[in-house]
Amino acid sequence: MTALKTNLGIKYEILFAGQSGTEFASKALPQINGIASFPTTIFIDRKGNVRKIHSGFSGPATGKFYEEFKTEFNALIDELAAKK
Repeated sequence: MTALKTNLGIKYEILFAGQSGTEFASKALPQINGIASFPTTIFIDRKGNVRKIHSGFSGPATGKFYEEFKTEFNALIDELAAKK
């Protein structure tokens, strides 16, 4: 995780729940019921509340979906990181 955070300039905490597969995810995150697809990103605010769950991957090849995802993702991260 350290290399990923350094390479991308990430200043917030990241939890890597392990290998893909429902049995691994359920074991690492028993509070989350029924992860439907991988990757699944769970956004947690400073108070420990789940603010958003995003499943799936929208990469550059998905065109407008990728651009929409980046805009929404960055706005949410900025909002969560800015709150004191």
